[in-house]
Amino acid sequence: MKVLLVHYNPGYGGGAESALHDHRVALERRGHQAACVYTHPQQAYAAWRPDVVHFHTVHIGLGLGVVEWAQREQIPHVLSLHDYWPFCADRMLMRHGAHPGAPDAPCSAVDGVCDGQCASRPSGLAPVVNGSPTVVFSEYAAAIYRRNGIRVDFIAPHGVDADLFHPAEEPVADLRAVTMSAYPAWNTKGMHVLRKAALAARLPVHLITGLARADVPGVLRRYSAFAFPSTYQETWGLCLTEAMATGLACVASAVAGPLDQIEDGVNGLLVPPRDAAALAGALGRLRDPALRARLGAAARATVEARFTLGHLGERLEAIYEQL
Repeated sequence: MKVLLVHYNPGYGGGAESALHDHRVALERRGHQAACVYTHPQQAYAAWRPDVVHFHTVHIGLGLGVVEWAQREQIPHVLSLHDYWPFCADRMLMRHGAHPGAPDAPCSAVDGVCDGQCASRPSGLAPVVNGSPTVVFSEYAAAIYRRNGIRVDFIAPHGVDADLFHPAEEPVADLRAVTMSAYPAWNTKGMHVLRKAALAARLPVHLITGLARADVPGVLRRYSAFAFPSTYQETWGLCLTEAMATGLACVASAVAGPLDQIEDGVNGLLVPPRDAAALAGALGRLRDPALRARLGAAARATVEARFTLGHLGERLEAIYEQL
């Protein structure tokens, strides 16, 4: 099978770009041909004639005209939804402009439907999106999309290279905590909450950002714990999966993506988003070396059982065959 992957911003990092790379590798390992393009795919499609076109975050840089092109030409294609842009102009389901301090408040669409009462109005993009097959990454995110009028055809969790992201040969003996984000200044990533929690727990938490992805696995192995403090309903959280694969004891906000990856107290710890006190308490619990070891081992086992590139390749292959 030949698959053309379409993305909009090479070189900017972040989960979407990492996912694109992982998709390509996962498909190639299953014997398929995969290529990435970062401009309108019409020329690449005409020259290569892929069996399927898979659109990623095209709406930001390329616009939905590329999706309408595939619809018009009746090209087999699928559209990945990395955040909530099909119905939310802000993309993050945070109530902006409603009152002072509002950027940290979730909107009504998180547990219900958009009420249109904040500065971030409905995007109006649902008609175009609903004209294409779509894929999302977690059951919890899928429920949010569907409640708000967006079609969801496939749920395909991400996978990571478990050979690349693997535990250290000699585990770190003491509690050393790390977090990771390509966009740490965004309030939605929760670094301001993590800062308060780290101070309350009297535990330094190091930040990985701006690092080439090839260098990330070796850096992660220098730590024993990972914090994922996101304040919005992350549709997955690929850096969390990478930390779990590395065998780190993970603490994460109980939002969409992490809820599909972590079972609280079994392979990690979950805390309410925006709750610095709860996050501080969870980090403090990780001072127990036995708990760190148990959670880290279970996190690694979870990835091996559900979230490797092999699992990802199988899921993508099944989707493309249906298209």
